[in-house]
Order: sequence, then structure tokens, then C-alpha cells
Amino acid sequence: MGFDSHLYVETGLVNMYVESGGLAECKKVFDEMPEKNHVTWNVMITGLAKQGEIEFARFLFERMPDRNIVSWSGMIDGYTRMNRYREALCLFRRMVADDRVEPCEITVLAILPAVWNIGDVRICQLIHDYGEKRGFHVSDIRLMNSLIDTYAKCGCIVSASRFFEEISADIKNLVSWTSLISSFAMHGMGKEAVESFERMEQEGWKPNRVTFVSVLNACSHGCLVEEGLKFFKKMANECQILPDIKHYGCLVDMLGRTGRLEEAEKIALEIPCEIANEVVWRILLSACSFYGNVQMAERVTAKIMEIERGYGGDYVLMSNILAGAGRFGDALSVRRLMDERNAIKVPGSSLT
Repeated sequence: MGFDSHLYVETGLVNMYVESGGLAECKKVFDEMPEKNHVTWNVMITGLAKQGEIEFARFLFERMPDRNIVSWSGMIDGYTRMNRYREALCLFRRMVADDRVEPCEITVLAILPAVWNIGDVRICQLIHDYGEKRGFHVSDIRLMNSLIDTYAKCGCIVSASRFFEEISADIKNLVSWTSLISSFAMHGMGKEAVESFERMEQEGWKPNRVTFVSVLNACSHGCLVEEGLKFFKKMANECQILPDIKHYGCLVDMLGRTGRLEEAEKIALEIPCEIANEVVWRILLSACSFYGNVQMAERVTAKIMEIERGYGGDYVLMSNILAGAGRFGDALSVRRLMDERNAIKVPGSSLT
């Protein structure tokens, strides 16, 4: 067996170990290899980055003899996965400005989540302009859809909408439409989201469960209750899509925001046991707090406690509701119960 065969086998071993989480084994094989090629280095660096071993991946990255676009993309993606967005952006800038390495579509897809998490629309625009010069947008619909999403999450719904309209009809896919609907939803533009959904159907696209989450969320934030109820029925009856916890959560939120608490509670009680969770009940508890419905709040809190007793925010909110109704003794009892159960006030969960 020749040298190239040994190198191929050893690189395969490194890949197998790093993909399966055998970090000690992959490091041992990598260190003992007499020679390494680009593939070996990239397999090791990108694999470590995906496994969250970002510091060791960076250590190897800085010592790699000849870094290429795969190495850079793997490290940028690793930092983004670890929510270290500014480090991802710094590395992207260094790649382009200092090392003069041209990003590819994969690199841009890796950096865009960092851009929208930081919320800098100027960086989004720069990447957009660069992609247009390189022709990325024509060749990769994933990149175009990500740009719609990034513009919206950076607060620029006008750019998100305009870019969507610039995409050729024969290139757009269901994700493109869902991204647009979701963009309108996050900006509270329920009417525009509903109109986009209707346009999508007119052009022959069939919504999936993600599309319905987006339009239901838009109806919730836009207080379009009747439209939201129609979409929910359409999803289940016409499209034969079984609602999941996100769809139910949007429905409860929509009804709760508009004060239709009894209907919201009825929906929450109808959620199948196998998917029910405490988050939907917390949404309803917040609505009870806003509208001062103490009796329902007590029922909802009891439901939450059947599922999860360790989140202090539930006790605090119920205590505040009771205090607001002048039931100060009961409010104090809830606070004491929170202390007895060592409940901790931590950030809550999200449905979407």
C-alpha cells in the first residue's frame, strides 16, 4: 500500500473519530500522522469546530500551513454555532481584507447568522453587494433566502421585501415565500404577511407546517384573530397538516393578546398530551396578567405546576397577579412556595 493510500486511510480515521465525538482518538491519529494534506487539516479543524472544540480548532487553524476557503468557512461556522458572533465577523474580515481569500457561498451562509444576531444592517448590505458582484445570488437560492431573513432580523423589512421581489419567479421556492411571511410577522405587519401567503398560493406553492407557523405568528402579532383561526382550520382540514406545539402556541398567543381568554384556555386544554408543554400555559398566564383575570390565572398556574415547578418566573407572575387583585396574603404565600421549592428565576423558553 502506497503513501497516498496511508494518508487517505488515516484522514478517514480522523474524520470518523471527530464526527463521532471521539476527540481523544482523533487527536492521537492526527498527531501521529507523518504527513498531512489540506483535506486532513480541514477535516480536523471543521470537525472540532462542529463539536464545539472551538479553541483547539483555532489553535490548529493558526498553524495550518496553507489555509484555504474550507478552513476559513469551517472556523467561521464554528464561531457562529457557539454564539460567538463578533469573533466570527472578525475572522471573516481578516479572511477578506488581510489574507485576500474570496468567500464562497458556504462562507456567506455561515456568516449571515452572526450578522443578524449582531443586527448590523450595514454589514448585511456589504455582503449582499459582494454577493451580487460575484454572482452568488443567481446560483444559490439558499443564500438569497438567508439574505431576506437577515435583512428582516437586522430591522430592515423594506430591504427584505425589495430583495424578495427582485428574485426571479422561476428561482423562488417555498422557503423564499416563508422567509418573506416570517419577515413581515417579526415586524408586526400581519396584513402584509397574509397578503403574501395568498400570493404564494396563487402562484401554485403549497404551504408546509413552517409556513403556517409564520403566518399564524403574523396574525398573532397583527391581532388578526379571524384570519388566524381560518389559517389554523385550513392547515388541519385542507392541507392535512397535524398541528404541533408551535401552531397551538401561536393560536393561544393570538387569542390571549386580544382578550379572548376563554377561547385560548379551551385551545390549550385541547392540545394532545404528547406535545403539550408549559410554554403555552405561560403564554396564557401572561395574557391573564395583562387582562387581570385572576381566576383563570390560578387554573393556568396549576397546569404549569403539573409540568414544571422549578421556574421562578411563574411564581413571581402569579404573585403579582394576586397582589394586583388586592390578595396580598395569597401573593405572599406564592412567594414563600417559590422559596420552599428553590425555584430559580431564569430566562423563559420560546416557541419559535
